[in-house]
Amino acid sequence: MKKTNIIIADDHLMFLEGINTILSDMEEIGEIHIATEGKQVIRLLSQFEVGLIISDISMPKMDGIELLTEIKKKHSKVKIIMLSMLDNHRTVHKVIQKGADGFVPKFTSKDELQKAVRTVLGNEQYFSKLIKERYMESVFKRKKYKNIEISPREKEVLALLSEELTSKEISEKLFISVNTVETHRKNILLKTGSKTTTGAVKYAIESGLFDNKKRGFTYM
Repeated sequence: MKKTNIIIADDHLMFLEGINTILSDMEEIGEIHIATEGKQVIRLLSQFEVGLIISDISMPKMDGIELLTEIKKKHSKVKIIMLSMLDNHRTVHKVIQKGADGFVPKFTSKDELQKAVRTVLGNEQYFSKLIKERYMESVFKRKKYKNIEISPREKEVLALLSEELTSKEISEKLFISVNTVETHRKNILLKTGSKTTTGAVKYAIESGLFDNKKRGFTYM
């Protein structure tokens, strides 16, 4: 049987050791390389022949989603399984849309992790039951909001409102008048059916427009 070399990426050494122990028992697995952040994974890929990466999402410098995007762009033949304590529908949707081959929660069992690895190495995708449920929540919520259109300028204004900037500060930052900012704010509340800016920000998060990490908007 041809063995597959893998990389395990996580910034918690104890978790890395646990995953290493679980996978080292599998006859399908060859060399196991360890990384504590995304950029280290990229360096390892240039040094070794690797067929599978198992990566946490929350890591410093380059997180798992950024790593996933990079891998699928430059190393398309390398499989990648995401592990995370985050199972909210937005994270799950983003991971699946970025092309992950598998996704299981970090609290999954040894048997399920090994099953996920074998499934992905067999050129199939593997998503745990919980991940599938979260993905369906994401699809449902996006359908709920798909007929509501917010203009690019309104998105910019809402992003700045979420950072607690005043209308005057926003007007200076975007080079528009305070009255124009207020008009955009009123339109945002009307379109999202919100009574407050907080409600509008919640709408943006649930609809997938708001990128919490960058405190701005993403176009997906």
